[in-house]
This record gives sequence, C-alpha cells and structure tokens, in this order.
Amino acid sequence: MKNILIIGASGSLGKRLIDQLLNKNIHLTLLSRHAESIDINNSNVDKINANIMSTDIEKYFKNQDAVFVALSGDLPAMVSKIITSMDKQNVSKLVFIASMGIYNEIPKSIGTEGNLINNPFLQNYREAADLIEDSDLNYTIMRPGWFDNGNDNFEITNKNEPFGGHNVSRTAIVKYAEKLLLNTTLNSKQSIGINRPE
Repeated sequence: MKNILIIGASGSLGKRLIDQLLNKNIHLTLLSRHAESIDINNSNVDKINANIMSTDIEKYFKNQDAVFVALSGDLPAMVSKIITSMDKQNVSKLVFIASMGIYNEIPKSIGTEGNLINNPFLQNYREAADLIEDSDLNYTIMRPGWFDNGNDNFEITNKNEPFGGHNVSRTAIVKYAEKLLLNTTLNSKQSIGINRPE
C-alpha cells in the first residue's frame, strides 16, 4: 500500500484528489489547518490539523511515498519547509501545483495578462517553483490554467512551450496528479502546463 501526503487537503484540488484516491490501495494523510472539515471516515485516512510552518511538521512526512501540495500564501517559505522535511524523512516524490504564466509562457492568443510580467501575484509561485527545481527532489510542477467544471479534456505542455489554453477542469488536474504520484518516472524533474485544448 502506498502512502500519500496531501498538503492543502481541504482546498478544492485537495478534496478532488482525495475523491480520486480514496477507494484505491493507498493510505492518505490529509494535512490542512482545517482537516476536521473534511467529511471522511475511512481506516486508510489520517486527518491532521496543522500549519505547514509548524516547528514539528516534519514528523508527518515520515514513511510517505509521495507528497501532493496545493497551497496559497507565502509559498517560498512553505516550500522551503516542505523540501527540508522531505529531505530529512527521505521522501523524494513531490507534485506541486503552481500556475500558468510563471515563465511568461502564455501567448497573446490566450491572454498575456496572465503572465508573471503582467501579474505580480504569480511571483510567489515562480519563487516556489525555482526552489523546487533547485532541490534534489523527484518533483513535478503542474501549471494549470484557471480551474473550472467544464469537460475533462486536457493537454500537457512543457516548460519551454507556449501554454495551450486558458482553462482546465479540477478533475483533469487530479487525474493527472494521480498518475504523477504513482509513477515516479512520469514527468520527473519537469514543470508541465495542463490546460483544456482550445
């Protein structure tokens, strides 16, 4: 049985990923400041109410096979803490949700206002991604378009390719995230865009 730690488990992507993984041969550790709000009663699920910046957070990484992170806030500080905790507990696989636009990869046809050069809000995501890319982790950075509840078609673009579309469904994101968490070689040490083809 694989052990997967979901950080940001009470967020919209965290909850979708839990639904995606719940009835499979996987033990889930759900870490969130509001983990008690997650309505699940399952012997293969542990709910942890904690702030990722807590001094003792490292213990929750012990014996994990993979870590999924979907957070907002001071991402560089949070990611630094996550990288340190994973290194200390010998956990390698990380799937991190960033955002489209952090490499100014959105073409004019999609809307360049979504690029970092025009949207300083993305700076935290870019700095966090840079920290992850500089780490020794077996990471995949996912750069989704805007989340919606449209159809689940999606395409993957590489770091140096133009982003392909504005939106993507949450379900598409977590379905691909599951593949990344369970396959340690898929998109290893890559930053990938995920969007619905337009």
